[in-house]
Amino acid sequence: MGEPPDPATACERTMRARVREVCARFEAEKGRLTWPGPRDPLAGLVRTLLSHNTTDVNAFAAYDRMRERYPDWEDVQHAPHDELAGTIRIAGLHNQKAERIQALLAFANREYGAYTADALAEMEFDDALETFGHLKGVKHKTLAVVLCFDLGRDLFPVDTHVHRVSRRLGFVPENATAVSTFARMNVLAPAGKSYQFHKHLIAHGRDTCHARSPKCGRCFVRDLCRAYRTGAV
Repeated sequence: MGEPPDPATACERTMRARVREVCARFEAEKGRLTWPGPRDPLAGLVRTLLSHNTTDVNAFAAYDRMRERYPDWEDVQHAPHDELAGTIRIAGLHNQKAERIQALLAFANREYGAYTADALAEMEFDDALETFGHLKGVKHKTLAVVLCFDLGRDLFPVDTHVHRVSRRLGFVPENATAVSTFARMNVLAPAGKSYQFHKHLIAHGRDTCHARSPKCGRCFVRDLCRAYRTGAV
């Protein structure tokens, strides 16, 4: 007996081939990226909450200041709200983020009897979303980042830059939401390449494919870009 028939439609196969080609071009142009290894997923959740609507530099600075002032997670959870918010002020939205971090820590300690999110290592994404998704700020992007970056899961997170670049390239419809883009890209991304491709698309969004006035002239995948071909940028 031969190989079973590919259930994907011709259109679907074409799109997967385009995504593979874009992924390969980024690897050839920007280099191969290797996942650096596991990190504490609870720390990853907190770092990702701090990263919302700010730069990585400010988020990392806020995290370092917080851990220097409060060495133990219990100290963070029970810190006076205003004091914690002031400590992470550099990350922006500091009152909201302080509240969300303390709610996350309280949940983890209540759920697992310790300040840990190690259970994420054994969860599929849907299980992680069901377990942690009721917490404010801990939705698709946050959980996907932690599962991919901290736990090495072959999962493709979608942030603002990835969402924009994916729509412009035509991987997803122009009106796709971030959640639908996440679902679609986790079907289209080549197996084993999610970490690398995500990082490459983020860098491309920051350096070249800007929200306003993208620098299409220096884009090495513009021939595969729907927005460039149609004059939408």
